[in-house]
Amino acid sequence: MYPVAEFVILAGGWRRRLIAFAGGACGALALAPVDFLFAMIVPMTLAVWLIDGAAEAKQSPGAPMRSAALRNAFSAGWWWGFGYFVAGFWWLGAAFLVEPQDFVWAMPLGIFGLPAFLALFPAFGFALARLGWSGGPARVLMLAAGLGFSEWLREHVFTGFPWNDYGMALGDHLVLAQFAAIGGLPALNVLTVAIFAAPALLADARMKKGQRRIPGGVMVAAAVLLSLAGFGALRLAAPPPGNMPGVKVRLMQPNVTEDDNFSPAHKDEIVARYLALSDRATSPANTGLADVTLLVWPESAFPFILTEDPPSLAAIGGALPPSTTLVTGAARVGIVSQGGRDYPAYFNSMLAIARGGIILDTYDKVHLVPFGEYLPFESTLRHLG
Repeated sequence: MYPVAEFVILAGGWRRRLIAFAGGACGALALAPVDFLFAMIVPMTLAVWLIDGAAEAKQSPGAPMRSAALRNAFSAGWWWGFGYFVAGFWWLGAAFLVEPQDFVWAMPLGIFGLPAFLALFPAFGFALARLGWSGGPARVLMLAAGLGFSEWLREHVFTGFPWNDYGMALGDHLVLAQFAAIGGLPALNVLTVAIFAAPALLADARMKKGQRRIPGGVMVAAAVLLSLAGFGALRLAAPPPGNMPGVKVRLMQPNVTEDDNFSPAHKDEIVARYLALSDRATSPANTGLADVTLLVWPESAFPFILTEDPPSLAAIGGALPPSTTLVTGAARVGIVSQGGRDYPAYFNSMLAIARGGIILDTYDKVHLVPFGEYLPFESTLRHLG
């Protein structure tokens, strides 16, 4: 057995927690913006060894071996997940600096509090994997099943928080991401865990002097990764589908930051910038909005309620050609009744707008992001102040 594997398996106390935290944090290097795919080997390989060592970790005298191993696996999974999410969600801190005088005090809740909660999911995945743990290559598949299921839960509990899934290590690379067309992100999650946990099997081989062999599980993982790349390359090389006659789509991304300039006081400048970018010539064949049938703007494009601002709607509607429909994200306000009283309710919506500022249709997002778009247990937290 490799010394590093033995060290991880036998580690206890703070060493075990530190290994788990640091190993999980390395996984963030496989995601944007670094996108170093093979960094995912570190957390997934360590995950196998940490669960191997769950039965070896220090436990209470007299505690049943099985329950102690599950608790140790859960603990290792929590520290592993905490490291992964702290390193992966560093960008959340920027949201608290938009109006720092009001929100900077809450920055630790976003940077450490949310990862501490999200770490419960991989902790559950570790414990679930430990339930069916065995020696040999099968335990890599158990880890993939456990973490795959816990990621599915993370995508759905409290409407879900599906950021930084393990599968995005593959999904951030266009060729490898093509398999998502068949199995979606859940399939990429399971494949990512299985492929990059397979190197842990190298420590299982007790190699005789002068004889070196690569375990079959590692070769299968390498073959699966190459197959994903081959499938993706073939899919990308296929002829593109034929264009839809009479349809031309233009996407506008303003690349604005949520600073003082992104405020209701600057709404006229914001709308004017969006319209100017939308009508900009990008090539001799694309000279502006004249022949565009569908113009798409991003989510939450305005720092004000567009539907309650007739001048802005008129400016947008006046700039749209008769054949162009704008689809844009925008906050929308409505009225809800509760306890015999009417209250304003705000929605993260998508609007379809035609020439003249006419709103053709709206769609309100229903799969909301907890804490960002709604507050779980809001009534209970209100009672607590």
